[in-house]
Amino acid sequence: MKKITVSILIGISMFINSTVKAQLNIGSDGLFVGNGTVFYTDGLTIVPSNDWKVNNLNIMQELSTVIWPKFSSIERMYRFSRPIVFIGELGFNYQDVALNGNEEKNLVLAYTKATSNNYNDFNLVKESSVNPAQKYISQLFGTATNFSDLTAVSTESSLTTPYTDLEANNMITPNGDGINDTWIVKNIEQYPNNELNIFDREGRLVFTTIGYDNSWSGQSNSSPLGEGTYYYILYIDSGKAKKSGFLSIVKEKKN
Repeated sequence: MKKITVSILIGISMFINSTVKAQLNIGSDGLFVGNGTVFYTDGLTIVPSNDWKVNNLNIMQELSTVIWPKFSSIERMYRFSRPIVFIGELGFNYQDVALNGNEEKNLVLAYTKATSNNYNDFNLVKESSVNPAQKYISQLFGTATNFSDLTAVSTESSLTTPYTDLEANNMITPNGDGINDTWIVKNIEQYPNNELNIFDREGRLVFTTIGYDNSWSGQSNSSPLGEGTYYYILYIDSGKAKKSGFLSIVKEKKN
C-alpha cells in the first residue's frame, strides 16, 4: 500500500467525460488513509476513524438523480465501483444548481449497499449534518457501514412557495381537433420535478407519470378512458407542494 496525505495522491488518476463529472481510479497499489486524516477528492470528503486501506476501486461523481414517489434527490451522485466498508465521517459539497428543488436545511444523506437507481434501495440518514453556508452535508458513521452510491435528498415538505402560477385545466376533449386534446397545466414546464397521479371515481389509479409535460390525452395503459370526472394529484418540487382537483373527460365529436 502507498500512503497519501490530504493533498498528495500516489498511484491515483483522474479523468472527465460527458456523463461522469470526475473519476478517482485507485489501482492495485492501493490507497492508505490514516486514522483521522482528511482525504478529499472532487467534493467528496472521507475522514476514517481507523486506518482505511482500499485498492482496485473507482470513485465517480455523476450528475444523476434518484426519484422517490414524492421527492427527488439532488443532482449529484458519488458511485463506488464496488461496495466499500467504512467507519468515520463521510460527506460532500454541493452547489445550488444541483439542489433540484430540495431545501438545504432539510437535506439528509442517502446511500445504497449496491449500485442502484431504485429509491427502495437507498437508506436515509436522518441525523445527517448539513451546513448551508458551506454547501456541505456529512455524517459520522460510528459502525462499519457498506457504501456503493451516495447522494442527498430532502424528505420534508415545505409549503412556503405558493406555486400560484400553476393553473390546471378542468376539462379535456380528446377528439383530435387540436383544442383541449390534452390536459394542460399552465407553467408546468417551470417545475419539471413533478409527479402526476390521476384516479377514477372509484379511487383506482388510471394514470401516473413523473415529469408531467402536458401530454396526457385521457388514456390509461394506451386505452382511451370513458367520459366522466377524474381526480388528480400533482406533486411539485420533490413533494414540497401539491395541487389537486377534478377534471372531466368529454367526448365531443370532431367537426
